[in-house]
Amino acid sequence: GNGFRMIDPLRAHSSDPFGRDVNFTRWLFRAYLLVLFVLPLPLGSNRPLFWSLFVAAVAVLALVWATGWLMGVARWPGRMNEAKWVFVALGGFVAWAACRLLLGMGMFGYQPLLPVADIQAAVDALLLSTGLLLLAGLTILLARSSRRALQLLYVLVLAGLLQAIYGSLMMLSGMEWGFFQPKEFGRGLATGTFINRNHYANLLVLALSAGAGLLLAQMDLRGHNTMRRRLRSLLQATLGPKARLRIYMVVMVIALVLTRSRMGNTAFFAALTLVGLFALWRLRERSRPLVVLVISVLVIDIFVVGTWFGVEQVIDRIQKSVQVQDEQWVVQDKNRVDADRESVNIIIQSPIAGWGGGSFYTVYPAWRGDDQKFMDHAHNDFLEFTVEYGLVGLILLAWFMVLCFMRAGSGLEDRDRPRVFGVSFASVMAMTAMMIHATVDFSLQIPANAAWFVVLCLLPFALHGQNGAGNRR
Repeated sequence: GNGFRMIDPLRAHSSDPFGRDVNFTRWLFRAYLLVLFVLPLPLGSNRPLFWSLFVAAVAVLALVWATGWLMGVARWPGRMNEAKWVFVALGGFVAWAACRLLLGMGMFGYQPLLPVADIQAAVDALLLSTGLLLLAGLTILLARSSRRALQLLYVLVLAGLLQAIYGSLMMLSGMEWGFFQPKEFGRGLATGTFINRNHYANLLVLALSAGAGLLLAQMDLRGHNTMRRRLRSLLQATLGPKARLRIYMVVMVIALVLTRSRMGNTAFFAALTLVGLFALWRLRERSRPLVVLVISVLVIDIFVVGTWFGVEQVIDRIQKSVQVQDEQWVVQDKNRVDADRESVNIIIQSPIAGWGGGSFYTVYPAWRGDDQKFMDHAHNDFLEFTVEYGLVGLILLAWFMVLCFMRAGSGLEDRDRPRVFGVSFASVMAMTAMMIHATVDFSLQIPANAAWFVVLCLLPFALHGQNGAGNRR
């Protein structure tokens, strides 16, 4: 009656640039979510066919968005400018991998300036790294609102739930199938559709990080002052969407315990505790909902659920990892310790530039001891990246991680915007857990795990500084 009308951004007229952008990117975002959901299913995409399809899919999505941007249908989000240094670091790593490959191939008639142990492996590693860079860009371009960010986290939780149900049923039923075939490795353990239980456990931890962030995004972090409000909040948590999400997390914890993965379980519970304490420190005020969440996960999942499904077996494996013999600390996992020592020797031979992407498989046998088992990866992501890309590559990746941690850490100060807090918590928890797990394993060499990790690192950049309108789109 007063001449004004509300405009729904999801149904805006085609002449509205914001409406056109939302309608255009909505379908791209759904395809992007489908890629993330499917990626872990075929052996963690750790086969050339599967990761090649992943790279092709993200390249097509990036090309479609770029075409829409050139046609004026899509718009360049301001968040991309805020994340420019992150892309400088990540893009710099990909550029360094490409330069390293060209220098090792001796292009344009010149002799190779730097040795590359395996040209084909370096090409494959460069293609996969390029795909992860494109995925990072799509995360900012498509998941650029709090609503979409939470949908992304929920898709990761559902994908983790599917893995947890499948892996647990295969183990408990005795069927022992992996990805459409009987398991050759890890029988008697939960592995989902993965080959290695540790990589499966790492993916579950990333999904649990997303779940913890989702729970916090639905909470009032300031708490309630009256008993009536506290009781209403308790009923909502018991009967509402948060209850379903909490059940999903319990199922994933069951599968995590059934993997018997020492560092997978340690990384989850250590990351949840450390990040919970860090978040309380960043808030600078006591937050009852955050304290209740952390304690409930630790108590219910470890002492109640974990006891039923054999968490004591995981603890026993951890205790046996390092023992005291003749008043000296002795590490029982000799193969990993030897591989770490030999990896350091490889790094010393070419510390700055490394041996080329994907070269560990080719380089390692020359340094392997006579009594050492063959390993196609170093059981330490930090050492393997240094072997392959040298200190240059390691520094670029460290710079990327520091920038992501700083942005996510700043979001943990905002108790008035629980969605920003929840996404930031999921990101910091995923980074903390991955850095703990990376000291003894090579989960970042698995395409599905690496892709999820990159997405969780970049997601806080999509939210910071948004106004109310931006959150609704």
